[in-house]
Amino acid sequence: MSKWDFIGLRFALQGLSKLLHQKNFRVEVGAGFLAISMGLYLQINLQEWLWISLAITLVLVGEAINTTIELALDRIGRDFHPTTKQAKDVAAGAVVLCCLHALITGLVVFGPKLWALLFA
Repeated sequence: MSKWDFIGLRFALQGLSKLLHQKNFRVEVGAGFLAISMGLYLQINLQEWLWISLAITLVLVGEAINTTIELALDRIGRDFHPTTKQAKDVAAGAVVLCCLHALITGLVVFGPKLWALLFA
């Protein structure tokens, strides 16, 4: 590995550190840990783990992209512009879609197991 590979990793870790200072990202990480805890408790199978890990990753990556768009647009200018608002709203909407996917995945994976546990 070259020196530049480690420098790139350092920058990536700085980016993750910046994300961890974002309230929404921390909430989503917490929800991810909750899903992992439920998966361990309910002893989900490998295929279910793949779906849960995909859902968690999708939400976190979506939030990272949303944060990137917001930071870039804020750098361009702080003055209100309707197009800037639309771009930020669309990016936030994409995160909502990721969260809906995660919610549906959680219901499909955990729902039957929780139902059986509660009403069996």
